[in-house]
Amino acid sequence: MANERDNWPGQIARIEIDESAAICVEQIDDEITVAIASVVGSHFQATADQALELSRALAVAAENAAKPRVRVGFVVATS
Repeated sequence: MANERDNWPGQIARIEIDESAAICVEQIDDEITVAIASVVGSHFQATADQALELSRALAVAAENAAKPRVRVGFVVATS
């Protein structure tokens, strides 16, 4: 989340990726802005439906990434 000194009206979250990159989400009225702040910055605006779709996709990806991985191996019988 954002530090108090970085917080401004409409800011929902500031997610630090590393020392040189962050994702910022802002929302004022029906306008949602997502900014990817890094050496090469990028920002875009999304509708409420697009923001919901993005958040669902991120939630599914996070859930999948958190699941333990099952390794498939072969047992070789020796005599």
